[in-house]
Amino acid sequence: MLQANAHASRRHRLGSVRLLVAGLCFACLPWVVTECLHASELTRVATSPLPGPPTSALHTRLASHHGQPVLINFWASWCEPCRQEMPSLQRLARRWRERGLVVITVAVADNRQRVETFLAENALQLTVVDDREQLISRACGARVLPSTLVLDRRHRIRWRAQGAIDWDSPAIDQTLQPLFK
Repeated sequence: MLQANAHASRRHRLGSVRLLVAGLCFACLPWVVTECLHASELTRVATSPLPGPPTSALHTRLASHHGQPVLINFWASWCEPCRQEMPSLQRLARRWRERGLVVITVAVADNRQRVETFLAENALQLTVVDDREQLISRACGARVLPSTLVLDRRHRIRWRAQGAIDWDSPAIDQTLQPLFK
């Protein structure tokens, strides 16, 4: 009988530990799925088409920018490096708009209201595609935040970055220049 009680007590403690661990994992889910990185730079990659179903919100948005180079930034309002990067991304979008560069952001695993509040509080006017379910980011290989893809005029991936970028850097302007030749 004593042994049965000890066994039941052990099962109860194990159940409590499992609930605690499950609760912690659930609370940390966005950080487990997408970690945040600070500094990075654009890296040239083998040219490839943008993955994902052509019916996704991102592909639909891209269709209206046929023939224009596009920068896609994956971010979240809960990601501090993303929050710090966004003002310089806004300045890049303004600086390159007349040359034809389109900047699209993808809000990953985020709440639309928090995204809108963050954009309004920081006077940011960037196009945002919602990716609460992380379908777009996963298809595009954006496993950490922020992540960036730069597409050429035919919407093929040319550069990729993981981590926040200083979009005000002269090196960025030099990197983007070949997209317009």
